[in-house]
Amino acid sequence: MVTLVIGGARSGKSEFAEQFASTRRNNRLFYVATLRPVGDRENLERIRRHQTIRAARSFETVELYTPDDLDHWCNELNSEGNAVVLLDCLGVMLSQGKYVESDGGQWVELENETVECAVMSALGKLARKTEDLIIVAPDIFKAKAPDPSTDRYMRLLGSVLQSIVEILDSSVVEVVAGIPVIRRDCTGALNSFAERIGS
Repeated sequence: MVTLVIGGARSGKSEFAEQFASTRRNNRLFYVATLRPVGDRENLERIRRHQTIRAARSFETVELYTPDDLDHWCNELNSEGNAVVLLDCLGVMLSQGKYVESDGGQWVELENETVECAVMSALGKLARKTEDLIIVAPDIFKAKAPDPSTDRYMRLLGSVLQSIVEILDSSVVEVVAGIPVIRRDCTGALNSFAERIGS
């Protein structure tokens, strides 16, 4: 089963996804963290806080930053363990896969089709090897892109989200101000969970 959890910044999408994943586990519960541990003190503190929360919920954290990293890990993942995998956040992984540093130290922007092909191949492989795959993604589509590069990234993310729904037959939940709004529930699991946490 594949579930796509989408929402704006600080919407509560990650918290919802973690709670949902925690109820879905059978044997192993993996958390694929995509944000590189770099940046200002506030960002690093946020990462540490999330790591503590995940450990309390019995997640095994795996740090994978690009679609290629995800693909390599999928090849190593044992499909017999009925694992539950939570990937947070797809948007970060796509940006790190789209803009790569060349040997000369220059940043190069890859074509959208190349990045989408790589990430969908990895996600498809992961969906086949897991009992549940939960993907967290940002909703960045309400504002106009400030520049052509950002517009191309937004188009990439939008196309990948549609492919996840169409190709992986994903359920979809949008989290707004901490409230889950079920957009598509292929198995009934999302509605059941949302009712439980809402009561």
